[in-house]
Amino acid sequence: MSINSSSSVPLCVDLDGTLVRTDMLVESVLLLVRQQPIMLLYLPFWLLKGKTFFKQAIASNVLLDDTQYPFNNDVVEYIEEEKSHAREIILVTGSHQSIAEHIGQQTQLFDRVQGTDSAVNLTSNQKRQWLESEFGPGGFDYIGDHTDDLNVWPSARRKLLVARNQNIVKKSGISFDKVFQSPRAGVRDFLKLLRVHQWSKNVLILVPFLLDQRFGDWPATISIVLAFLAMSLLASMTYIINDMLDLQADRQNPTKSKRPLPSGKISLITGGKVVLLLFVSVIFLCLFLPASFNIALLAYLVITLCYSLFFKKVAMLDVCLIAALHTLRVVAGTLAIQAVWSFWLLAFSMFIFFSLALAKRVAELFNLQKADKEKTLGRDYRVSDLPVLIATGVSTGYLSVLIVALYINSDKVRIMYSVPEALWLVCPILMFWIGRIWMKTSRGEMHEDPIIFALRDRVSLDIGGLVAVVVIAAKFL
Repeated sequence: MSINSSSSVPLCVDLDGTLVRTDMLVESVLLLVRQQPIMLLYLPFWLLKGKTFFKQAIASNVLLDDTQYPFNNDVVEYIEEEKSHAREIILVTGSHQSIAEHIGQQTQLFDRVQGTDSAVNLTSNQKRQWLESEFGPGGFDYIGDHTDDLNVWPSARRKLLVARNQNIVKKSGISFDKVFQSPRAGVRDFLKLLRVHQWSKNVLILVPFLLDQRFGDWPATISIVLAFLAMSLLASMTYIINDMLDLQADRQNPTKSKRPLPSGKISLITGGKVVLLLFVSVIFLCLFLPASFNIALLAYLVITLCYSLFFKKVAMLDVCLIAALHTLRVVAGTLAIQAVWSFWLLAFSMFIFFSLALAKRVAELFNLQKADKEKTLGRDYRVSDLPVLIATGVSTGYLSVLIVALYINSDKVRIMYSVPEALWLVCPILMFWIGRIWMKTSRGEMHEDPIIFALRDRVSLDIGGLVAVVVIAAKFL
């Protein structure tokens, strides 16, 4: 039943963290950087001129789209209920007026919207003063979520809170008439944010160590472990940055929309803090690793950022860069232990990861096809590209098996293994696995990330174990 007994008292609703589980200013900044990366250089200068000027500058340069933001469903339902009683609903927000109007048009929930303009930053005391000037003290009900709203609630007739936790209730000393519980982020959400499952890709750093059989070399062992940690933390940092820049596209994807940042389970401010913490951790680990490895790590970071900002939209170039980033992991592992370069290993990495990157794109296109969509948002791929992508992915996958066959026939293998002929069994095993991956993909049964599929697929895990048995047999028989 409605709290309010009189439709004459307006219901005033905050935006950031209240109506939506995100911060619209941060969203606008990220969208601006995504649309015009050069604007990143202007941000510090705008901020020096004050928050009001900063919001005005961002709003003047960003182009808002029709993306669906992560709304607090309980708040929306409450607003709809109050609106059905012919009550005036007003959006009052510290976000810029243009953003407030955009949300108002998108939701059709509000009779009026009022946001920050070029003169007033409508937050805290400024918001309270505006509300009192419009409705008088006690002449409105207010829904908020932030500590800034502690200056607004005392002037409200009814005080409503959207709370991620109970701390604000305890600290404020305010008796709230209604509390909407917003989903809290748990440990599992932060693990998803870090993409810990993606750390399995960084096992590639260990490949040069294993192929060189440096098991008794303790300095190399310590270096490779630190290198694995540094690469994993850096990869997590770049995944978070990529998620922050891809919010709009991810929210239209049935799988990616459930990630912590697009769904609003973890705030963008918290995501930024995690990025900073990861960056400091990587710098610390790099102090104990060779300078050449650190250069490779820097190259990984630069390529990833360029991919996120510029090249993700270029068809085929994006998958080339994904393959290059995986191959760079192998290069980093070689540099970490100062091993001899292996042409065979780099060639194999290039072909197999190009094939798997194409499988990722094909899986995404099949999901689009199921949703009766023709083109990916933020990438230049169409459903009509499927035949070409599948043919290219299958052929490059089998080329990687050819590289393995040529490697097995090399002089180095004859020296390192007792029974090198046994390694030929690896080739048909890989042929079976690649064929199976692409059959699953072409049937639309592939996860949008083949790595996740392989980690959850019993057959793929058994194949990995079988390859390990063959290699050990070739070495010690």
